Amino acid sequence: MKKLLHNSILIICLGMLPTIMVAQANQKHTTSINFGPEFFAPENFRETHRVGGGLSVKAEYTFGKHASATFNTGLTYFAGKRQFEDFTSPIPKKYTPIIAIPLKAGGRYYIGNFYLLGEAGVIVMTNFSNTTKAVFSAGLGDKIKIGRKYIDISGRQEIWLGKNNEQYNMAVLRVAYEIVW
Repeated sequence: MKKLLHNSILIICLGMLPTIMVAQANQKHTTSINFGPEFFAPENFRETHRVGGGLSVKAEYTFGKHASATFNTGLTYFAGKRQFEDFTSPIPKKYTPIIAIPLKAGGRYYIGNFYLLGEAGVIVMTNFSNTTKAVFSAGLGDKIKIGRKYIDISGRQEIWLGKNNEQYNMAVLRVAYEIVW
């Protein structure tokens, strides 16, 4: 019985450790910047484009114990696929790559060591359709303390909206290195 009690206390303490570490990262009136790769899984345009990748930079200002404001930018790239239109043509159709620059503002709400995120803004398409599209994203993430720095891991659902109901849906995984000051 005594051993069971000690093991239970140890498990509870280990379970609370990430919450304690993240609570230090979310101090009021702190500013942080994080940067890292993003991986995009296209959903409704996977027939024409491959899995995408990119780099992003995000600034965050924590104004409350549970809340912060963010600004995000970077570069996103989707390679176009080659496909045969039909079997009578020996020449495949090559889809133009998508290169885009996001400019998004949003916020995070922290719940223990996890956070919910929401962002909105614009995507500047540089070579695919040379237009600007609205972008909306929502997801969740976690900050993991490593020494005095953090690794920020998040997953989100992102939607790019254009004219005439043109829409790109994707799932995004982001892993970033964060510096807090």
